Amino acid sequence: SSPDADAVVVIDVLRAFSTAAVVMHRGASAIYPVMDVTEAFARRDADPELVLIGESECRQIPGLDLGNSPVAATVFPFSERHVVQRTTAGTRGLVTCADAPQLWAASFVVASATVRKLQAAACRKVSFVVTGTVHYGSADEDVACAEWMTGALCGNPPPLHDYLQRVRGSVAAGMFLDPEGSLHAPQDVDFCARADVFDFALRVHPHKNGLVLGKSEN
Repeated sequence: SSPDADAVVVIDVLRAFSTAAVVMHRGASAIYPVMDVTEAFARRDADPELVLIGESECRQIPGLDLGNSPVAATVFPFSERHVVQRTTAGTRGLVTCADAPQLWAASFVVASATVRKLQAAACRKVSFVVTGTVHYGSADEDVACAEWMTGALCGNPPPLHDYLQRVRGSVAAGMFLDPEGSLHAPQDVDFCARADVFDFALRVHPHKNGLVLGKSEN
């Protein structure tokens, strides 16, 4: 992360932080983002009540309760549960930026709420971390989100339509939209290519054994 930034925003539009927003909306008490799968299972060994969600290379990991699908998360019973999330890009980005003065997780579904929180905190220098490049090299869906939020932070939010179209046109979306592909999940793309579905931001704080992600209401 940028050493002199007031805040770091880690972006994962497809799909980690769109899914995380759904999980919090559905009443989860907290999400613990972790770097690797081994840690996720170790945490559940220590606390069998934990819900484990996530993926490796876009595929649900055997033994986890749920994959990395925001649509699947909309019908999962998260209320008052503690959740461990592990994804190839997004959660690893958070762990890498754990030393940031303020740390946020973002996607288009919480974009405006996140901007409002950053403005309210009078953050003068915000660094955006684009995580999707881990998978696909370009991650234009994450770059689009960072660019839109930058404009909004400067007081001039650009029209959303073109930015959301970049989510649909991204390399990652192409994999999920391919009817012949093993990752076919067009509903997830539909979900992630919407703006401001939720009126809260995803704030990440240090926690006794890592990080904890929670809802920051407006």
